[in-house]
Amino acid sequence: MNQMNTDNLRALYNKVESDSSITDTRRSRDLETIEHVMFALEFGELSEPQVDRLSLIKQAAEKVQRRKNVTFRKKLKAKSRKVRRNATEDTRSVQSLDAFDEKFMYSSDDEVRRFAEGSGITDAYAETVRFDEEWN
Repeated sequence: MNQMNTDNLRALYNKVESDSSITDTRRSRDLETIEHVMFALEFGELSEPQVDRLSLIKQAAEKVQRRKNVTFRKKLKAKSRKVRRNATEDTRSVQSLDAFDEKFMYSSDDEVRRFAEGSGITDAYAETVRFDEEWN
């Protein structure tokens, strides 16, 4: 049995044996379990678990692929924002100059909503929340 395991199990055994907060029945059950584990380790009844290397490799590959997909989506999202911004840049800049005009002070909710839709504010918000439901 590994010396480190032996030392750790003996330390645990001594701690359980000297702990006054544990009831006698609980202490005897815990000590019996520790003794059983020490015996099993010493005579090879407990061994390291078998590792399915192929499944680990597949999991790692899937994880890398998911990251690549996220990176691709981020790049696509940035490109779509850029295309949308370039397509509406002229109209938004003209409208943003008019944003503080007195005529907007007395606008109805629908007029304000239409102005906000044309200014790109709602586009930017929609782009930021588009993939919110895809987070793990």
